[in-house]
Amino acid sequence: MRELRRTRSLARLALLLSLFMLQACASVAVEESDPAKLFEQAEEEIRNDHFILATDHLKSLRNKFPYSQFAPLAQLRLADVYFLQESFGEAASAYETFRDLYPKHEKTSYALFRAAKSYFKDTPEQIARDLGSANRAAETYRDFLRKYPADPLRDEAQQDLLSAEDRLASKEFYIANFYKRQGQLKAARARIEGLLVTYPQTPTAQEAKKSLDEMSTP
Repeated sequence: MRELRRTRSLARLALLLSLFMLQACASVAVEESDPAKLFEQAEEEIRNDHFILATDHLKSLRNKFPYSQFAPLAQLRLADVYFLQESFGEAASAYETFRDLYPKHEKTSYALFRAAKSYFKDTPEQIARDLGSANRAAETYRDFLRKYPADPLRDEAQQDLLSAEDRLASKEFYIANFYKRQGQLKAARARIEGLLVTYPQTPTAQEAKKSLDEMSTP
């Protein structure tokens, strides 16, 4: 009798577990077929720092419902997730994809700003390294400021643009000083003169101007 009761208990437990699994699967199926719920679930994962799950949900939404009103938001939030993970190269690409796919969307200015910010964040501190990302940041910030001069993010964009340009100016001054140490004064002057034309408002330009004056003094 005791063995029979134990068998029945296990059977009931198995039945309950099966019902639970069926309900869970049904819930997932509903969410997968509803772009609004899928987007809501992705947002919940982002709030909980579950970025891999959020990425999966956003990609699924974008691919399954390309004509849904949530498709542009999924692309934008996917870029945000990359940015939050400090994958700035992927973030910049995702933001630019949004800009290219939805040029008239109300969030396009934000996407362009964040693309520039992603390039800016991806710029190495050491000026001796490749500063291609600083150059792309500067170009993208200029594009943003030209297209959206009254945007609330304008001031931050201007500050970042100046910082990016100053880093690029520092690279040019670094090269000019190398030529100067090698006794190649003509090449050094050419670098500084180009710097002063291209980045005249940067702090480095002031220092470079003094150096140029010193080289010009007999």
